[in-house]
Amino acid sequence: MNTTLYQEALNALTSIDPAKYEANRNYEDGSTRLSVYITRGMLTLPQIRDHLDAHFSNSQNYKLIYELAWREYWQREWLIRGDAVFNDIKRDQEGVESSDIPLGVINGETGVLALDKGIQQLYETGYIHNHMRMWLGGLICNIAHTKWQNPAAWMYYHLLDGDPASNTLSWQWIAGTFSSKQYLPSQENINKYTKTFQKNTFLDKDYEELATVETPPSLTQREPLQLQWDAPKSDTLVIYKDKPTLLYHSFWLNRAWRNDLDANHILVLEPKWFAKFPVSQKVTESIIKIAREIPTMQLYVGDIQELSSKLNGEVYYTAHPSVVNWPGQADPMPLLFPNVPMRSFNSFTSYWKQCEKRTAS
Repeated sequence: MNTTLYQEALNALTSIDPAKYEANRNYEDGSTRLSVYITRGMLTLPQIRDHLDAHFSNSQNYKLIYELAWREYWQREWLIRGDAVFNDIKRDQEGVESSDIPLGVINGETGVLALDKGIQQLYETGYIHNHMRMWLGGLICNIAHTKWQNPAAWMYYHLLDGDPASNTLSWQWIAGTFSSKQYLPSQENINKYTKTFQKNTFLDKDYEELATVETPPSLTQREPLQLQWDAPKSDTLVIYKDKPTLLYHSFWLNRAWRNDLDANHILVLEPKWFAKFPVSQKVTESIIKIAREIPTMQLYVGDIQELSSKLNGEVYYTAHPSVVNWPGQADPMPLLFPNVPMRSFNSFTSYWKQCEKRTAS
């Protein structure tokens, strides 16, 4: 019998070893690979926390919970700041030469072999390790001196675990627009964590030199960003008007959510959302595949207001910045640290201090 995606998610959760994660997290093979399941709402952060608490000590869990808190921090900042997160937050990006992505990046021909391999992996699988994302972001923004928005959209387009808040604010952190300094990749660091041995690249310098490097020749030719979402075809909906309706979106495909209700189940993909945040066909197919595992799930591609006119009775969905205008009752987004005040924090450090404080109290 084939393993379902939901069972794969549960298997990934139960196989977590926080000590191994802490020791290996920066290496290419050191992640938990939970990110797709979290992004799509198959697993929630509280669910992961509760599993860890049930099987490991606080000291064993500390690093993994700390890293999960970064994700929640990004989500909270998006909720509070709204669309302001898609522009420079703390300061303007310095040293920008162009908004267009280097063609050497698009083609995976930067000359840094581990990064070129990572770009091909992104295209082929829709996934790359978080450290690879940082190296590529640092390369594009701070070595090729590119404005961060288009590169962020390019990476988001291909990521199966693409989350607008995590992706956007991570790029801003790398670019120095939501952090105290720009992030710089070095060949030494790349070699260490990819277990490679390349030398004499334009990244094979100390950090002081990297901070002032001119855009390398392999990254000077650029290409305008052209991303398009190919909308799938809607199902012919069968809506039972004597039943409540559960509306799902691409960031909430949770099989356990309100599963006691005999309800219509509809995944809504709104073209206006995907025009603003386009994703590849591979990502769209992944979203639909996950959703189809929920019994009686139907696919609707169109405007939510048009769909709402066809519904009768109670309508439920789970809150998310992508669905602020949806009709019906919004269930709250599950939070890792629900007792931390819902306000903007100037840094992750200040947010984490509140998390530790609330956890201890």
